[in-house]
Amino acid sequence: MSRTASLRVVFGIVSLDLIGFGILIPQLGVYGVKFGASPFTVGLLISVYSLMQLVAAPVLGRLSDRYGRRPVLLLSQVGSLLGYLLFALADSLPLLFLARVIDGISGGNIATAQAVVADITRPEERARGMGVIGAAFGLGFVLGPALGGFLGAWGGNLAIGLFAAGLVAVNLACTWFFLPESRVEGGPEGHVRTLKGAVQALRLPVVARCLVLMLLFTTAFSQMEGTFSVYLLTRFLSLGPVALEGGLFLHPVVTDAAVLREASLRAGWLFAVVGVLSALVQGGVVRRLVGGEGGGGSGREAQVAMAGFAFTALGLALLPVAPTYGWLFPVMGLLAVGSALTNPCLSALVSLHAPPQRLGAALGGFQAAGSLGRILGPALGGWLFTRLGPGAPYGTAAGMLVVGVVVAASLVTQARMAGARAGQRS
Repeated sequence: MSRTASLRVVFGIVSLDLIGFGILIPQLGVYGVKFGASPFTVGLLISVYSLMQLVAAPVLGRLSDRYGRRPVLLLSQVGSLLGYLLFALADSLPLLFLARVIDGISGGNIATAQAVVADITRPEERARGMGVIGAAFGLGFVLGPALGGFLGAWGGNLAIGLFAAGLVAVNLACTWFFLPESRVEGGPEGHVRTLKGAVQALRLPVVARCLVLMLLFTTAFSQMEGTFSVYLLTRFLSLGPVALEGGLFLHPVVTDAAVLREASLRAGWLFAVVGVLSALVQGGVVRRLVGGEGGGGSGREAQVAMAGFAFTALGLALLPVAPTYGWLFPVMGLLAVGSALTNPCLSALVSLHAPPQRLGAALGGFQAAGSLGRILGPALGGWLFTRLGPGAPYGTAAGMLVVGVVVAASLVTQARMAGARAGQRS
């Protein structure tokens, strides 16, 4: 099977995973009302998915090093299928949480999909291959929120769960029939422990710094994601200022179904813009910026990631001062471009500077750093919103990314030196 065909299958796998995740973004508030959850409990529904990814991603990545990419992908897709079926039938909060736990564990297969890309691409093509993963992320966040809105309005969690389960069933069939094994023989022996192998792989200087950058970026970005619906409600849906009580900024209590639907719709449109721009940038611009001579570990990927941090920091700083809802679109465009430049370049650097026999573990650790950020970010954003006001999460997140620019600048030199040493050895 050609590399192009294999990349197409990987693109489908990750797209369907992220569509399933994206479906829930504008619907979590609705589920909170339906099942009697508090806003904090709704936040836990986001965190538990990422928590399970944090645990599962390094394990699945390490297992893929030992047993192969294809078996791990198939097993994780079966888990996703079961999780979505349970989600469709859930009639209580405990069942809904269990469904998210199962799907979060299965969602750790993105690291294995990244390992497949690394297996089938040459070093100078690595960032372009990882751009395929990034484009799939964008597509998932384009279609997911829109599908979630329509399906939730039509048939609630039953319609959403059954639709997502159907997509996973198609995905499972495509993986079974069309994706060959890509792992190179000679991987680590079975007695090596999963966590020990991941720690050993992540001790490499370039990989470790990419891990720090991924944690910074996802923590900052998910602060925005975790508080954005409340920000829309308080700023642009005529609910007035946030109430003050004992020095705390309180989230508004909204029971009007029409207002909730409007907030969900507006958030969905904005995240759709982010998804479209991210897919376009990662599918085309990143390839031109890092492809060809000068890519493949020379430091160009780190330079592009540094620019991505700067764009995202600027967008987050401008977000709380946007005067109207319409101004949010160009601001979210900055966030889209920034994330599109950052994610594929960091994952490419990890894949270029990790030993081949530890590649799955290293990418699993990288994915775990992202999951940790998506656990910490919403909680930190909510706390800042409550204690300091609606603009605090975005100012804090922008400051974190300014620190990231400095770290990325040091990574440019480090990646160049590592690339030069590798060239001398070859």
